[in-house]
Amino acid sequence: MRLSDFQKIQERDKIEITKQQQAEIQKVFDTRVLPKKNHTLFEYNLIDKTIEVAVFDTLPEIKWEDAVKGLISTNRKITRKDNCIYIPALNKVNVVKILARDFKINI
Repeated sequence: MRLSDFQKIQERDKIEITKQQQAEIQKVFDTRVLPKKNHTLFEYNLIDKTIEVAVFDTLPEIKWEDAVKGLISTNRKITRKDNCIYIPALNKVNVVKILARDFKINI
């Protein structure tokens, strides 16, 4: 085996490892996020490396009959974006700390 062949194999392995890591990160955040009191939900874009406040879908209008019957839901849903991580925190400084601690991402 030549040295150049060995280097090609190493590069291919690095690409596969990074793809697996991105897939694992996306798997982790397919569940519900229950923020604590006074927390804000932030989204971290893996490509642009920006932290922004997450955008929620608008709740549908409630009819009087549905409210009387108790058929209303106050759970808000997020408009999910590809390559984003959603983190509940008090402020952006804490988001940076969580990214460094849990995901080994330094900003």
